[in-house]
Parts: sequence; C-alpha cells; structure tokens
Amino acid sequence: MENKKIDFHHHLQEEDAYADNLISEMDKLGIQKTCLSGLGIGKGRIENTDYSTFSLGNLSPDNDDVLAAMKKYPDRFIGMAYFKLGDDEPEAVAEFKKKGFLGLKINRTKKAYNDDCCMPVYAEAQRLKMPILFHTGIVLYTPFDAEDDVDSERMRPIKLDRVARRFPDLKMVMAHMGYPWFEEAAAMLRHHKNVFADLSGPSMGWRSRKPPHEFRRDLFWPTAFDKIVFGTDTHYNEMGEAIYDQEKIFKLLNMSNDTIERFFHGNAEYLFNL
Repeated sequence: MENKKIDFHHHLQEEDAYADNLISEMDKLGIQKTCLSGLGIGKGRIENTDYSTFSLGNLSPDNDDVLAAMKKYPDRFIGMAYFKLGDDEPEAVAEFKKKGFLGLKINRTKKAYNDDCCMPVYAEAQRLKMPILFHTGIVLYTPFDAEDDVDSERMRPIKLDRVARRFPDLKMVMAHMGYPWFEEAAAMLRHHKNVFADLSGPSMGWRSRKPPHEFRRDLFWPTAFDKIVFGTDTHYNEMGEAIYDQEKIFKLLNMSNDTIERFFHGNAEYLFNL
C-alpha cells in the first residue's frame, strides 16, 4: 500500500542523531508527519542506568528535547507534550500550547485517569483543542517504577469513560487499544464519538500475536475500524515492521480503501484539524 501516513505515536530516544535518522526512515516509509513525544523517565535521576531493561530503549528525552526536534523539522514533527498527571498543574497545558505543542501525551500517571484532580487538565485541553494520547493498558517496566508508584490499573480504558462524558469535545486516543483490556477499549470506541485508539507496539508484540478474527470479535460493529489511528511506538528502525503488521491485519480483514485512508492519515488530520 502506498498511502499517505501520519504516525500518531512515537517517542524521542536518547541516541545520537535520533531525530535525523527518524526523518530518514519516515522518508523511506512514506510517513509525512510523526507525532513526537518524550517521557523523561530517567533524565538526571540515576547515572549509568542499564537501559537494556527498557523494551523501547533510552526514553530519557523530555519536552525540551522534543521541542528542539520540532524546531529543526517543523513541517515533519507534531509535538505531543508529556503531561505528568498528579504533578503538573493545569496551567501547564496552555504553556505547552504557546510553545508549539499541538497535543498531550499522558503515561505513568500518579492518579487514575478519572480522578477529580485530573478534570481541570482535561478542561484546558478541550478549551485549547489539544488532543490527548493516553497510554492505556499494561505499561512497560523501568527501574524507576517503584519510586514513581506506577500502576497500570490507573490507565485502564474504562477509566476514560468519565472523561469522555464530561468533556465530549476533547479528542482522545487510547494507545495500544488498552492491551490487555481490549473489550473495555472497544466499548469506549463504540459509545463515545470523541474516543479513538491506536494499535501501536513492536512487531513481535500483542498486535502480531492476536488472531485476526479476534479483532473482528472485539470491533464487531460496521464502523468500528474507522476509529483506529495509525501509530508505531517503536524505535525508528522497527517502524517498517510495525507498518507491515498493521497493513496485514487490514488486508486479512478485507478493509475498505476508505477505512485504510482514515487509519493512515484521515483520523490524525481530523484529530488535529489539519
């Protein structure tokens, strides 16, 4: 397939010339734009950290690093500011917008997504028309999890139900379709017009091991696949494999060209009003 592509889910990594090499790979794969975010998981915390324990590599880059990449490639990178629920104040949303970020990325939260303290953050994102990419489901292990009090239960898809109802104009994307809580994620897609999901992840992960008929079982209504967004969430050298996996699923399920176009770029254009 030679479709226009917008990668909705990619993390900047601490690696020499990562942004430059990512652009080169995007050119090879026909990806016009990539939504880039940082996590800052280990930045300035522990020296000589063994990042081989991270399934995605060194995720120490933060929002400042992403901003630098955005300024270098303004037409190729869409900035998704990493927002620390439970730490960052709601006023930070507007500050990120002023800096040029178009959306937010939320992960490793100290509060459940439906906690009262999070509501002002969502209100600001809705007001500023900034989509939020939520990590949903089990989260990768890092050596900092105990210190950060990481709990995947806080990031279950159903935790976004209250959010979607209170903020119907807030555009939301559930990363990884809530793995392993697929039924919850599917129900959210079906019942909330402002909720989407991506199938991102490594090529040898859950997506490639999930039988195609299970996608049909979970996403059983006629327009379900129209709300799936293309994202990779891999190192740049694995993006091609991630695309292949997702194209294979669409081929096996005999998806229409219109649905495939929505998947690869149409939904992202809608979410960002491009």
